[in-house]
Amino acid sequence: MAGALTLDAFETVRDVFAISGDDMRTHKGRSVVAVQIDGRTHYLKRFWFVPSQMFKRYVARGFHEMRMIDWLNDSGFAGPKIVRRGHAGVYPFITRVFFLMEEPPDELALEAAWRKSPDDADTLLSSLASFAARLHDAGFIHTDFSERHILVGRDASQWTFRLIDLERAAVGQVNDKRAAADIATLAASIADEKLRRRIRTDFLDEYVAKRSAPGGVSPDVDFRSLFANAKPTKSFY
Repeated sequence: MAGALTLDAFETVRDVFAISGDDMRTHKGRSVVAVQIDGRTHYLKRFWFVPSQMFKRYVARGFHEMRMIDWLNDSGFAGPKIVRRGHAGVYPFITRVFFLMEEPPDELALEAAWRKSPDDADTLLSSLASFAARLHDAGFIHTDFSERHILVGRDASQWTFRLIDLERAAVGQVNDKRAAADIATLAASIADEKLRRRIRTDFLDEYVAKRSAPGGVSPDVDFRSLFANAKPTKSFY
């Protein structure tokens, strides 16, 4: 079925939960599969209630992730492009929820984009610092701000950035301690030693300068100390 899908196959939740595809990530209570629709790759993310996973509240996570995606897309940033979404059940006992995301063309994870564009490495890091500063100034924290969750593209001569995998994201009051943890997570997620070093130096300098520009991070906040003491939100390698 996955080889001949159209968007019409995503009209009802029952039909959506019968669709098979290439497993990307599967757990009890949630899964992500890749499917081909009209010759293009899409990612179908599904959440459902599992009694043994009751306290993980995966269905609630699904709704939360959609809210975070909508916030990014409505606030001048970019999250996944959702082309279909739905749920089945009666609130608050909704048992199944899904959303279908279109794979953006010509976008790469951060480290792959870095390797592909060595002549533009400086502008890439500068643009990423501006993006991360604006994101944190808006009160958005990714919580898993790893390089594979930052998709990089080009729009004319400008770098663009898209965030994915937003189950743990949050938006609210500006929180410099959590922002520092985001940046620490980014640095820890990078395998390339040169890029990791530049995230900790050049990128960090520009990020601090651009936070709440023109003055950078408030003088009352020692962001470099926060960063030095921050722990990545997950381990890598």
